[in-house]
Amino acid sequence: MKKVTLALILLALAACQTSDTEIRADIAGKAQQDLNFAGLQYTVQNGVVDFKGQCPSQKALTKIRQTIENIHVIKTVRYHVGISPVLLDTLTPLKLQVDSLLAQYPMVTAEVDAQGTTLKGEITEAEKAKLMKAFHLPGIRLIRDSLSLR
Repeated sequence: MKKVTLALILLALAACQTSDTEIRADIAGKAQQDLNFAGLQYTVQNGVVDFKGQCPSQKALTKIRQTIENIHVIKTVRYHVGISPVLLDTLTPLKLQVDSLLAQYPMVTAEVDAQGTTLKGEITEAEKAKLMKAFHLPGIRLIRDSLSLR
C-alpha cells in the first residue's frame, strides 16, 4: 500500500512540473501581445529564463518583469537588457512570426534582418529537422543556420 501511495505522489508531482517548452510557449504568447518584448530574445533552460536585448524604456522593462513574475513556474530570470530605442519597422511582424515559430524550442533564438533570419542556440537533430520545415513560410527569406546540436 505504501508503494502505491508513493508512486501516486511521484506521478502527481511529475504532472505538476512545467517543461521549458511550456514556459517558452507561455512567454511567446505574452510577447505576441506586448510590443515591449520586440527588442528582446530569450531562452529557457531548466526553468531559468535568460533575456537579452533592448527595451525602449525602464517603464517597458518594468512591465516585462511584472508579466514574467506572473509565470510562477519559472525558477529564475536573468535580464541582460539595455535601455535604448527599439526600432519597430516592416520587419516587426516577421520577427513576431519567427518568435511564434520558436515557441516550441526553448534554447533557440533568431535574429531577423533584411537579408534573412539567423537561428542560434542548441537543439536536437530531430527538433532541427522539424524547425527547418516550419520556416518554409511566405515572407521568411534566407535562413542562416548557426544552431548547435545537443
